[in-house]
Amino acid sequence: MHRAARTTRGLAAAALGVLALATGVSALAAAPPLRFVSGPARAPQGGHVDIQVAVRPGNALCTLKVNYANGAAQAGLNATRAVGGRAAWSWDVPLGAAVGRASLLARCTGAGTKKRSLLVVGASAPVRIDVVDKGYTVRNRTQGGADVSYGITLQNRSTTEDALYVTVLTNFVLADGKLIGSATETIASIPAGASYALGSGLRFPGDAPIDRLEVVVQAQKRQPHKLRTPPIENIHLEPSVYDEGFLGGVVGELVNDDPSLILQRATLSAVVLDAAGHIVGGGKGYAFAALPPSTRELFKITSGVTAIPMTQAVSAVVSTVPTWALPNSS
Repeated sequence: MHRAARTTRGLAAAALGVLALATGVSALAAAPPLRFVSGPARAPQGGHVDIQVAVRPGNALCTLKVNYANGAAQAGLNATRAVGGRAAWSWDVPLGAAVGRASLLARCTGAGTKKRSLLVVGASAPVRIDVVDKGYTVRNRTQGGADVSYGITLQNRSTTEDALYVTVLTNFVLADGKLIGSATETIASIPAGASYALGSGLRFPGDAPIDRLEVVVQAQKRQPHKLRTPPIENIHLEPSVYDEGFLGGVVGELVNDDPSLILQRATLSAVVLDAAGHIVGGGKGYAFAALPPSTRELFKITSGVTAIPMTQAVSAVVSTVPTWALPNSS
């Protein structure tokens, strides 16, 4: 009798299992062969968009067409073959894209087409990067030509967003307002609320009677604040051993104070100050040693600083753009 009861319960469980499987298969069959499964409902001009569709068959070849409110088509959306029943596309909305509803049309072989819309809104205000201070030194060479060392202090005024891909155009202006030269530097990132000491140098084939600097700063992208920079310690100035009376380099120690990450490398930049705290020039360099947590390395910035007389060079400020890595990561 007990055996019969157990057999009856086993048959009932099996029947339920078959029913659940049938229900699952039925639900899968009922799902449309092509549908959008992820993607934003709205995006700003200049914003990034990730779109994904689910498709049957699972390896179908799919295309996506995006037309903005004025009919302009998004370029660069190539056909892609689905993997495991998923196909995806990513793109940046052009800054000049028409505001309004953009139409998205997905088409996959054997699955037909599917439409949806994306609301494009006006670009939000860019991250504000201010020029706090600037300065330069011109050194005329006896053999002809002139070297210019210059430095600029920048400030990210946003307290919530990191500035990314910051381009800095520096114009060297004569007394009559004409330009004698221009230089462009790109800073990979400036954390929210942080300042950045940008230094560099420029060589002219003749005299360089520079009257002032014009600086134009643009942050190409931004992100919610998450960046951090390693500390710089024991900064000091070294005179040149080959060029008496002039600065040879800005020296200091780069420290990895992160408890778990490796400081893989760092871009370094410095501005040099006189006794009154005015910028008299600057330079740039790199640190390449991979630093485990709680380690440090010596660096020396030489590029761009050698036009500065030691009589004017009193102190320096150094900024970094670090590259972090997990232990044992390639």
